[in-house]
Amino acid sequence: MDQAAVKALYQAFAGDRLTFLYSGEFHDEHTARLIALGEEYLEREGAEKSVRSKLGFIMVEAYQNIVRHRTTINSAAQGAGRSMFLLRSNGAQHEVTAINPLEEGAVGALTANLERLRSLDLQQMKQVFLRGLQSEERTERGGAGLGLIEMARRSGHALRYGFAVIDPAYRLFALQVLVGKGGSWRNEVKDAFDVHQAVVDHGIAVLGRGRSGAGEQEAILRFIERDMDDGRSRSDVRTRAYLAISDLLANLDTAGEGPMILFRQVDGRTSLVVGTPLNETALARLNDAMGAVMSLDPQGLQRRYRDILLGRVEVTDDMQLGLIELARSTSAPLRLMSSDSAFGPFAVLEAVI
Repeated sequence: MDQAAVKALYQAFAGDRLTFLYSGEFHDEHTARLIALGEEYLEREGAEKSVRSKLGFIMVEAYQNIVRHRTTINSAAQGAGRSMFLLRSNGAQHEVTAINPLEEGAVGALTANLERLRSLDLQQMKQVFLRGLQSEERTERGGAGLGLIEMARRSGHALRYGFAVIDPAYRLFALQVLVGKGGSWRNEVKDAFDVHQAVVDHGIAVLGRGRSGAGEQEAILRFIERDMDDGRSRSDVRTRAYLAISDLLANLDTAGEGPMILFRQVDGRTSLVVGTPLNETALARLNDAMGAVMSLDPQGLQRRYRDILLGRVEVTDDMQLGLIELARSTSAPLRLMSSDSAFGPFAVLEAVI
């Protein structure tokens, strides 16, 4: 992945304390992992219980809306019509975005439903919701708009939405929900579509950005394990690669708003990409460690790895072990690139696994 594209994506989420993006297979069991991700993050942030409850419900409902309502579209438009879930948080406010393809003919009714919802106050929403529970009217794929009503009611803010053209038969539908005491959005619906385009262009399946704790990292790892499962052995390799890069970053003095880690799948190849601001000293350390690791052939990597684990050699920098483990998991040489950015020196490391 081009370093300019990685840097642009990193900067698109400027100001976030946590960014989580998912555009994979949307398995039902990921719902529990989303709950765990949100709870771990909000607990670490010291968020109130009411906020944790609201955000947890809205993330699950937005994710399940994708699972229940996404449209199977023709093969020519599958890339542009892929679904996407996005959580952006700056600590005080949390923005949840769900993007889904739908048939052109469904746009009018959905727009009318959303506009009607925007005209209701909280008490009116509650009454409509209760009537909906009692009604026998249901869509083929779920309740009669009850999820939208409850998301708006729990959020306390008007839902935002937008459409983008895929082709004459299909549109992309973006739904955005805001959680938090403040009522100001930090981005526009267009920004979400721009992110979606980057996801399509670069085959991004999972992305995490920010200084994540162990709990968030564990949840992201489970997404990766479940979605990259063309074979159990390859899934294990990708797990080891993610753990290796997490270990590497723990030993590296990342700057700015922390690292961004993403998994992408293009032309049958999976790669792990890290983009992170660094200070000059950390960048020099990384370059030195990278040079030492890349000078070894596969047999040399194996010997070096074993010798480090057994204490037979003295390692001057702890990050070398993480790079060796990463290099042992790849099917192509590691790539390290660096350039200047608004955050200072910016390093991009890519491993094809």
